[in-house]
Amino acid sequence: MKIAVVGAGLTGLKAAKELSEYASVVVFEPEDVGGLVASYEGVEKFYHHCFKNDDFLLEEIKRSGLKSKLVWRIAKTGFAANGKIYPLNTPFEILRYPLLTFGEKIRLARFTLKSRKLNYENFDDIGVIEGIRSELGEGLLERFFMPLLRSKFGENAEEVSYAWLLGRVAIRSNRKLSGEEIGYIRHGFQQLVDKMAEGLDIRKERARIRKAAKWEVNGEQFDGVIYTAPLPELGELSEKLGIAEIRYQSSVCALVGAEETLTDNIYWTNIVDRMSFGAVIEHTNFMPYEDYGIHLIYLASYSTPDGYLFNLSEDEIKRLFLSDLKKLGFNTESIKWMKIFKAKYSGPIYEKGYRRKITPYRVADGFYIAGMTSRPNYPERSMNGSVRAGYEVAEQVKKDFL
Repeated sequence: MKIAVVGAGLTGLKAAKELSEYASVVVFEPEDVGGLVASYEGVEKFYHHCFKNDDFLLEEIKRSGLKSKLVWRIAKTGFAANGKIYPLNTPFEILRYPLLTFGEKIRLARFTLKSRKLNYENFDDIGVIEGIRSELGEGLLERFFMPLLRSKFGENAEEVSYAWLLGRVAIRSNRKLSGEEIGYIRHGFQQLVDKMAEGLDIRKERARIRKAAKWEVNGEQFDGVIYTAPLPELGELSEKLGIAEIRYQSSVCALVGAEETLTDNIYWTNIVDRMSFGAVIEHTNFMPYEDYGIHLIYLASYSTPDGYLFNLSEDEIKRLFLSDLKKLGFNTESIKWMKIFKAKYSGPIYEKGYRRKITPYRVADGFYIAGMTSRPNYPERSMNGSVRAGYEVAEQVKKDFL
């Protein structure tokens, strides 16, 4: 049996690894191995961390011999509003937050607890704005959730499903009294990528797929193809196979090396005011500064493939980001370097009715799709969902061929 895997992100690597014992597997990847988890000089281009319930990811970390490097820490969060940054971790800090009333804070706490018990799939056809307004009222919608939705989905916020928010709260909430506990492989997830890629035949080629007597990739015949790259890159083949059209958003992220920090101990700062980025992630407020010798800060923003921000040049994005960093009171003179990274198709837009668009693993005889549009990545993409999708599609291939 000969299998082609298109894409060397976590899904592609996991699928290839699972099948390599049973088949001749070739992986096609024109960009950096690791996909969205790829690194720049040992640091992820886009921020990453994991959660206690990421069973498939944690098992993969264990199998790769990296469990001893996995650390769990409380990640402090905050909100930047009206030129000031408010920590929002302990009950006392939340009570002091001036942009919400006491009653709204109580409703928000109850909503968080309630969301963990709901079947979020039942809310797939309800809009997130409609759901929040009905459940929590106009004040919480406008002063708490809308800034987050705008930074995450931009002009598409009104089309997002309520299931996305409920699922995100239910799946990713592991709060302690002092904040949320999250995990990280010390010195970076690139170590996991490297372990998963070991021994695989990875060719730095863009895959050209066609159906002949068998499936062909770049003129070479295969019994089956596992496609793990973004669906828009399938082109006409996607329509021929009857794959539902899924809209994607794009990521624009700055990785900053600086001598100073924005805050003393906050890992994740959400931006309430309208700015060019929606969050500041201070990596070295989570991992030791000594590991890097410089403060590492991410400035995260989302756009669309045809959006204004995504199509700016790197220099234009830098100027825009630096201007807004100054508004937050950051000393931009302390910046030693700044790198801009873009991902054209960084994730689906989880719009109303998205559940009906989830791609099955087998879409035609010998042709499989897995990755961000697979069921394990609903209603929010994650490293865990991607590893699980790789495992499950490999199981489907084994069932069909062995």
